[in-house]
Amino acid sequence: MDNVSAIDWRARFLASGEDADLPIVDAHQHYFDIEALDPDVRCTPQSVAAHALYENADPYRLIESSGTLDLNAASYEVLDDRRVRVRGSAFESAEVYTVKLEGAERVGYQSIVIGSVRDPYIIRQIDDWSARLKEKVKARVVDVFDAETAANYVFNLRIYGKDGTMGALEPVRDVAAHELCLVLEVTAPTQEIATTIVSMARHQALHLPIPEWSGLITGVACIYSPAYLERGAVYRFCVNHVLELDDPNEIFPVEMIEAGA
Repeated sequence: MDNVSAIDWRARFLASGEDADLPIVDAHQHYFDIEALDPDVRCTPQSVAAHALYENADPYRLIESSGTLDLNAASYEVLDDRRVRVRGSAFESAEVYTVKLEGAERVGYQSIVIGSVRDPYIIRQIDDWSARLKEKVKARVVDVFDAETAANYVFNLRIYGKDGTMGALEPVRDVAAHELCLVLEVTAPTQEIATTIVSMARHQALHLPIPEWSGLITGVACIYSPAYLERGAVYRFCVNHVLELDDPNEIFPVEMIEAGA
């Protein structure tokens, strides 16, 4: 390291009161050593290697603007109880320098209702129950709102304990849980509309009948009262592009001003 040691950097961070949950890297030509600044935090081969999984489609080939970092031959060696040495990674320079562009846009306002189902009869037929709930909500929205509003809302039902994390990608299809958490989620052009629709969805879910029960049943237990939670404006990615540029700086103009000029 040039001029300042890892100990000096650690002392500076801890003295400043800043978050010291950061590593410091001692880079050499054919390897680098990595160590946490916080004395209560440890770097391990697993924790260092796992960083390649973060927001990367391929943990062995990390594509960057100027090339690709190849980790296929990388090794992670324990130096002591705080440091790890990494060897064997290689960098392949790109033929064309690229710039990644990302952007987001507001899609509306969102309100949600969180509840749970513990009735084993409903849980056994949760897919059919969910499909019928969505149809009930759709029909109710058409009755209450104008055609434009009815065409510009989104109702999602997330079922935790079944496939709430992975959705359609969940490989385990059979539900073995004795209890399910439901998140009813509505996104609409205004907060008022989102809240109104999710409240309607809650009412339909509470009393949606099943063949095993007759009369006015109550099948969902809600956590809060009022049951709805208003999340405000919500956004989605709308730009995910890679630009090939003749000059990496051409879309980032810089103006140099001399002091006193």
